[in-house]
Amino acid sequence: MSNPIRELSDAFPDAVVVVDSQGKTIAANAQASSLFGYNERELTNMPVKALFPGQLLTVPRQRSGHEDTGRYFEVVGTRSDSTRFPAVAAWMPVLIDHFVAAVLTIRVIAESQSAQFVLSRGLETLIWEGQDRQSLLRYLIKAREEERARIAADIHDDAIQVISAASLRAQQLGLQLRDPIARQVLGKLQETLNLSLDRLRQLIFDLRPPDLESGRLAAALRAYLEEMRSDSGIVYKLNDRMTAQAPDPVALLIYRNVREALTNVRKHARARTVTVELLDIEDGCLARVVDDGVGYDPAEVEARPGHLGLVLIKERAELAGGWCRIESCPGTGTTVEFWVPLAESFAEPGAGRGRAG
Repeated sequence: MSNPIRELSDAFPDAVVVVDSQGKTIAANAQASSLFGYNERELTNMPVKALFPGQLLTVPRQRSGHEDTGRYFEVVGTRSDSTRFPAVAAWMPVLIDHFVAAVLTIRVIAESQSAQFVLSRGLETLIWEGQDRQSLLRYLIKAREEERARIAADIHDDAIQVISAASLRAQQLGLQLRDPIARQVLGKLQETLNLSLDRLRQLIFDLRPPDLESGRLAAALRAYLEEMRSDSGIVYKLNDRMTAQAPDPVALLIYRNVREALTNVRKHARARTVTVELLDIEDGCLARVVDDGVGYDPAEVEARPGHLGLVLIKERAELAGGWCRIESCPGTGTTVEFWVPLAESFAEPGAGRGRAG
């Protein structure tokens, strides 16, 4: 006697698990057994969330309009030996002999594409699971800063030098040309090379703001705010009421967090104005970013995968011994504020010292 559920799962080239409405696996193909390291009996009746611990996997219902239905989304799978792998997955609700089920296809991401994915998704997964977030977060922050520094150095030592040499040769060529049309084309080429140099220098500035290295946190933030105003038209106000100078690692943390909050304003808020404040509070810095945009529901947004920026703002602050608060609701704008001590130590998460009322 044929088994339609078995036939369905075996028809896919990717790893497949078939899940009932309660989120339990009722069938899996050979590729899924091989991928996860469980035999068919072990997989049967296993909650699908056990294969992707700490991640929100809502089983879609037939014709539910579920946002992940038929669309690949990113996950981190866990094998029977507790090793992890990055993958993309997709839900497909089906009706089999009047029985509603959902097919989850899983495709492993190629090794060459997986490093950054594992780093980002691994942080989100461990935060949801509550496992060793401190050590992973330290690694993530350190790795990101080292990567920024490496890219900035490579741009300065390679790309900028090459384009500068090309620009110089174009100038020398221009002195020898007599044809007005050729000189006009060369002039356009020169403009393009100069524009490329300007953009590369701006990229270096974004990666390693020189004002931060000079201890001028407010100046670095003002430069970014001015760039944001020029690109998006968002009017800004910067209130710097700090009297103490933050050590370089703390200033970098404050800068990255404020910039992350401003990036969210720039991309999502549809705001007209934004205010950034820096204040001295109890041997630390209180930073506040307030916009008049459309707002959102923080609980809903932060519960979804893919919002690493919001996660990092909170986790950076807590890692430094401080705290973070995000306040928003649809239609009322958003306030992001965080406090970090000015001591140059990344301690365990603090108990909420320095919270403004």
